[in-house]
Formats: sequence, C-alpha cells, structure tokens
Amino acid sequence: MKVIWIEVAQKQLSEIYEFLAQQNERAAADLYNDILDETDKLGVFPEMAAFEPLFKKKPRKYRSLVVRRNYKVIYRIDRETEEIIVTSVWDCRCDPKKLKKKILN
Repeated sequence: MKVIWIEVAQKQLSEIYEFLAQQNERAAADLYNDILDETDKLGVFPEMAAFEPLFKKKPRKYRSLVVRRNYKVIYRIDRETEEIIVTSVWDCRCDPKKLKKKILN
C-alpha cells in the first residue's frame, strides 16, 4: 500500500520540526526522520497500529501510530485505493479536544 500524507498532516509535521529546531535542530531532525521512518512501515503493515479511541464514533476507522511515546500519527486505511492516508501528526501532551476537531469524518 502507498502512504499518502494530506496537506494538513504535512504542515503539522513541519510545525513540530520548526518548534523543536528552535531549541535543538539535530533533535528536531531526528524526530522528523523517526516519524517518517515509522510511517513508511505502514505501507507494508497497515494494521500495525491500534484503533484511535478518540475517534471511535467517526464513520471512518482511524488508527494511531505512536512514535517516541509523545507523538501520534493518525491515519486511516483506504482499501479501495490501497492507500494509507495520514491525516494528522499529534503531540500527545496537547489537549486531545483540539485533535478531535481536526478530524472531520
């Protein structure tokens, strides 16, 4: 399966990098690469992450891949197009209500 990042998720990942790079550019780059590396694995193992309980009432089923304990890559599997669609990258230390508003369906 092909891993597709929607624009919002790409922007969130960039924002995380930019925020962390203000303090430590090397650490920011390492986290950025770790998130991309872990997400790439979804192409081979799309169901490797658990369902995201925050979105259990949504019509689509979302999964969350935890990276480095503090970051979640939220995605869904589109079987028709054979794509993994990354919809959000989330710092778990932030308010989950904000994340819930970002995922529309």
